[in-house]
Amino acid sequence: MKIKNSVIKIGKGILLASVLATSTFAAEKYTKVDRIKDMLTMADAMERIQKGILFRCNDDKCIPDGVKTIKKVLHTIEKVDPKDFLDAEQVVAHKFAKKTRIMLEMYLDEMEDELGRNNPDEVIHNYSLALRQCTSCHLRLRK
Repeated sequence: MKIKNSVIKIGKGILLASVLATSTFAAEKYTKVDRIKDMLTMADAMERIQKGILFRCNDDKCIPDGVKTIKKVLHTIEKVDPKDFLDAEQVVAHKFAKKTRIMLEMYLDEMEDELGRNNPDEVIHNYSLALRQCTSCHLRLRK
């Protein structure tokens, strides 16, 4: 009887583990809807940064908040293989997508550094470089 109970417990454990693994895998799937949501979030954050640059921000947190938001999305995207969402003819562009993400993060880091140094010209320069990365990616990969 003890052996039977042990086998049942092991069976339940295996079943539970497989259900959890399946639900975790399903939850981590990066869908087109997720990608669109992330892109809209980054676009809103870029607008917030621009608002801070143009001194239309009431609390002086537009630039840091925008940078933080974009970095958060970039870290989400970093875990996703671009091959999973690129069309078959674009699959070779995965290196481009990864490079774009890395460059965008570098410009955002520079923006934060220059903001801390109270150097608005360099903040604007790095914003324009970040925007250029966004535009470049959209021209090449967006459908």
